[in-house]
Order: sequence, then C-alpha cells, then structure tokens
Amino acid sequence: MTKGLLIFIIVILTIAIIHFCSLRMMRVSEEKKWKYKKVFWYIYGFLFATSGCVNTFPFEEFKPFASIELLFGVGIIILTFLGKIETKNPT
Repeated sequence: MTKGLLIFIIVILTIAIIHFCSLRMMRVSEEKKWKYKKVFWYIYGFLFATSGCVNTFPFEEFKPFASIELLFGVGIIILTFLGKIETKNPT
C-alpha cells in the first residue's frame, strides 16, 4: 500500500511538472521553441543510443532490439545534425 501511494505521488508530481513546463512554453518565442526542440532531439537521440549501448552488454547473447535501439539513437542524432528532423525555422 505504501509503495503504491509513493508511486502514485511520484506520477502525479511528474505530470504536474510536465504540465507546468508545457504552459510556460506557450509564452516562449518561436525562435526559442525551435532551439529547444533541437536540443530535445539531441538529448532524445543520446539517451536512446546510451540505452541501446547499455542493453547490449554483457555479450553473452545477441540482443537484436538493443542493437536496433542503438542504431535508432545514432540515426536521430545524425538526422538532427543534418537538419532533417526539425520544424520550420521561424527566420
């Protein structure tokens, strides 16, 4: 019961923080939003690649989903760097 209540409170607080941040983002200029989105994609790709890299160890057995996750993360980073993953530039 106590664990469930703790998890519930953590989930509610996480949702409240995300909601607060999304409301604050409505007031930000389009140029800053574009920059934040680009940083988001870099972080997302890095976390995906890191997760895939960590999941491939130890090498006792081949884990195809970890390899796909690693490649997907690297792909996101490369596409963001090349400018293929972005919304319209406001300038």
